[in-house]
Amino acid sequence: MSTFEKIQNLNPDRKIYQLTDAAFADYGVTYSQYDVSELKAFMDQHVSIPASTAANLYVPSNPDMEKIPVVQQIGRDIFAGLPIEAGECAGHADALTAVEFHQGSEVNVFFTDVVMVIGKRGQMHAGQFNAEKDAKLFFVPAGTVVEFFSDTLHYSPCEAHASGFKFIVMLIRGSNQPLPADYHTDNKLIVKQNKFQVVHATRTDKIKQGIQVGVTGELVKVAHLD
Repeated sequence: MSTFEKIQNLNPDRKIYQLTDAAFADYGVTYSQYDVSELKAFMDQHVSIPASTAANLYVPSNPDMEKIPVVQQIGRDIFAGLPIEAGECAGHADALTAVEFHQGSEVNVFFTDVVMVIGKRGQMHAGQFNAEKDAKLFFVPAGTVVEFFSDTLHYSPCEAHASGFKFIVMLIRGSNQPLPADYHTDNKLIVKQNKFQVVHATRTDKIKQGIQVGVTGELVKVAHLD
């Protein structure tokens, strides 16, 4: 039995799609032409998944990673000459506790199996996204390069294995960086540069930071393999 089949069996109440299913075409595209072996070696050497399930690691821009040829090639091919950033993300998650989107696609290269719980910006109404009703779940195998379209609502992946997740994030340079001290906007979804986010009511830590509650319905959870 494949990992995908095992994950689906662990989550019988939720339909889990594969990236090869036609349903994914609304959310993004996968790329098979890139050799990510050098990038994997870099991640194996320099990035460890935190032991604590309460601690996630995210670095928006890693200059050493950004020098790796395949990262530069992906940047040229997908971002068409725009300055980009690439950094690592690693940790643990088993539920969709927030959603975010950016102006411009996000490219992820996954080095662990994960389940992405995603939606569309058009499903968000008055800053509210009913994840319980509208989100779709996609199994993503390790080694996959994925472009998520700019209107795809997403957040940290759900781990497929208890050991956690590890992947890289590529965005237009400056994304997910702190806003200038004198920045002012009436858009309450903006939480960082080029980062629009709302959270589920369970994320009291984020709510205390001033982030809006906007993920509604029962918390979407994904059971993982041991």
